[in-house]
Amino acid sequence: MLRLKVIRKWGWKYGNTIKMFVIAAREGNLAKNFYESLFNWKVTDVGPLMQISGAGLSGHILKWPHKDHPTHVSVYINVDNIQECLVKVEEMGGTVILPEMSVPTGGSIAQFVDPDGIIIGAYQGTTHSESQSKADIDFNQIGFFEIAAREGHRSQRFYEVVFNWRISDDGPIMSISEEDAGLAGHLFNWTYEEPPYLTLYIRVENMSAYIEKVPQLGGKVIIPETEIPSGGTFAQFLDLDGNAIGIYSGR
Repeated sequence: MLRLKVIRKWGWKYGNTIKMFVIAAREGNLAKNFYESLFNWKVTDVGPLMQISGAGLSGHILKWPHKDHPTHVSVYINVDNIQECLVKVEEMGGTVILPEMSVPTGGSIAQFVDPDGIIIGAYQGTTHSESQSKADIDFNQIGFFEIAAREGHRSQRFYEVVFNWRISDDGPIMSISEEDAGLAGHLFNWTYEEPPYLTLYIRVENMSAYIEKVPQLGGKVIIPETEIPSGGTFAQFLDLDGNAIGIYSGR
């Protein structure tokens, strides 16, 4: 059911929910085979974008040609006005890397990097998409997203202003409102040498089986199975392009 919600200061409107996710890859067919084999997703080649089915959230593998920007995992967020969104981005310390452009399916997109260099997309359509969040996440479907930032409170303010998301400071992990973003998320301070990132977590049935399968397909496990205080376990791996992806069990 399409949900209307009150956005503070702006009155009644649709929320800035996540429209889709994108995995950028140097070799699209290699990425296609990796994700189809690992999660049993169906990936259809429709040109520069490969359409992902079975992830629980609309998604694409993007054949990434830009040598000056690394491959990455990103999300595109519904906005009512891309130009207004991009103005806010730059006011808050972000940088536009792809100005507004039309897309063949209708509407337009843009891309920017947040203050940590994380690539984010904005999408303005002729109709606003329904939130894709749901109470029960099936196996091999995306359950939540994570933003690792150098300065958590700076990023908290950035996303609150640009997308009007409510972000609760619950300690080391800040919770991003699922109602606002359309998908559960969290934000935290990243203290390691590796670059900050955005990633997605996919729910799996048998964690050990996936940890074994990832290196067999050419990926690398970077966080072994780890207990989650609220229940269940999680792990993280790098895909063939070095993109960090999370998996979790339970919940």
